[in-house]
Amino acid sequence: MTADDELAFLRAFEQTAVTKPQIVADNVLTGIFLTDIRYRTALSAVLLQEAVEAGRRLALVCAALAGRTIPPARALARPLPNLDEWQVFAEAVGGFDDAAQVLDWLHVDTSALLSAEEMIAFGGLTRLNSAVRVLQDGPPEVSTERDEAGTAILVLRAYTRTGERAEVRLPLVDDQIIALGDMAGDFVAWTRDFLGAYLDARSGR
Repeated sequence: MTADDELAFLRAFEQTAVTKPQIVADNVLTGIFLTDIRYRTALSAVLLQEAVEAGRRLALVCAALAGRTIPPARALARPLPNLDEWQVFAEAVGGFDDAAQVLDWLHVDTSALLSAEEMIAFGGLTRLNSAVRVLQDGPPEVSTERDEAGTAILVLRAYTRTGERAEVRLPLVDDQIIALGDMAGDFVAWTRDFLGAYLDARSGR
């Protein structure tokens, strides 16, 4: 792959693969509170899946930019991070005290400073560990249950590669549903900023 081919691939990756979760999440949020209540469970599950995909894509890009042992285009052609790889990423981010450390880690300039600050302020990417575990191998089983207070709970279940049963639960309340869409948007914005800073540097901008 020539340098021009690599840049073309990375720009296409940034415009499509990276942005896809936000596009889907935005469209789901547009209609989820207007559609039939019977569809809210399925749509909320889609929102969670898109938020997790956006987070894993963020982890993939950060690993590619931080490592540089192979060209980023090749690194980004790999599958999305599994749970173990996600945890390494989440713990690495949790260990940073300020945004400058994130920029040094990714080898990008201060054009991505705001996203680095927001990623640190997000606090606790490990909160998504259970969701990544359930979703890492594909679409889960989706259902709803009621807690003792009568609140509807979204339940996603799946079998892991080792045959263990994994699940994640989320209250089906408006603020939680909106937060999933916001999370997907934040992850996409940070990913685009970090990758964009790298691409601008490569292009001499």
